[in-house]
Amino acid sequence: MTGRAMPLACALMLLAASCGGSPGPSGQASASPSESSSPSETGAPTSASPTPPPALVHCSSSVPAGDNLIIGTVTGDPTVVVRDIQDPAHARNLCRFDNTAFNPRFVSASSVAYVTAVGQIVEATLASGENKVVAVPGGGFGPGTYSISPDGRSATYLSGDGWHLANASGDHVLTTLPPAPGRGVDPNGDDQMLSFSPDGKYIALFQTIRTGGTGPTAPDQIRRASDGGLVYATTGMTMAVWASMPSRLFFRDATGSMQRWDATAGVTPMRTLRWIRPKASPDGRWIAYTITTSSGLGAVGLYGVQSNSVAHNSTAGRSGPAFLTNDLVWYIGEKACVTCFGGYPTPTGTTYIYDIAGTSEVVSRLTSVLDAWPHTTAPAL
Repeated sequence: MTGRAMPLACALMLLAASCGGSPGPSGQASASPSESSSPSETGAPTSASPTPPPALVHCSSSVPAGDNLIIGTVTGDPTVVVRDIQDPAHARNLCRFDNTAFNPRFVSASSVAYVTAVGQIVEATLASGENKVVAVPGGGFGPGTYSISPDGRSATYLSGDGWHLANASGDHVLTTLPPAPGRGVDPNGDDQMLSFSPDGKYIALFQTIRTGGTGPTAPDQIRRASDGGLVYATTGMTMAVWASMPSRLFFRDATGSMQRWDATAGVTPMRTLRWIRPKASPDGRWIAYTITTSSGLGAVGLYGVQSNSVAHNSTAGRSGPAFLTNDLVWYIGEKACVTCFGGYPTPTGTTYIYDIAGTSEVVSRLTSVLDAWPHTTAPAL
């Protein structure tokens, strides 16, 4: 799938699961909480922690400290692996995930998180295979959507009863959201982003699936990671991404008008850029994204965070970028497809890596990139 097609499939499932409201314990749609800047205790965990399931990641080699790592797949094998790419010419697989581990990502250089087939969010230590249950989301809106804080001590996730924050003080429901309306899905406009900021101080939920709320039930929110308090809410925005340190959130509206939020200045208008699925570099200098060209095919662009300018656009037929390192961007080749859903492009089967410093593109052996480590590096902005 292209970087546009994968979120489309997720959004369709979300709409199917969410129409009519998030089911509560009685099967009725959950009511929205009263307006407040602090989380409720309705999601507090019980005294007994769930028993961890057997580990779903298995390592055949130790993970070298300080190396660049990715979670993804390699040509010729659909198995999701942890791969050491410190030396690209001699990259090697270190660990393999079972096919029942979904949405895997790094918690640290030595541990990963994933969602099990029964919906548990699990953290596993790569060296020992020991694991623990981080949270047990219910069904409904956004199952499997989660983010782990940079220090690994907190998690935020979507569940049937709302948006949660789990930390040392318990598991709290931050808010619920209105029911998803029945409508089609635009893969170039619809998105769902849930993430801690790079400095760990904030969490953002920007989504276009469940709209209509305001304030604490708004579709686009930023909250404090310490206590879940609401610090900013808006509507009509999409395609958000955290970048730079101290953390700033970049997002756009349906026309491509981009804005930037930070804790000091609030919201600042930026430039017009109708980007799709943006991703930030670990050092916060760049944001890579897909943009639709006049031919209908995607192209991959690079936005300079400091300069508020576009520094590079690839040839048409590229989409779905992901950073491997500060300077290496991986993406998918795509071609036109009149018989595909909505007439959207389809993958060619070839993927690429673009070297920002060397301004060169090479064919990649990676067929998918789900996450890369480290998440943040110096120099930061």
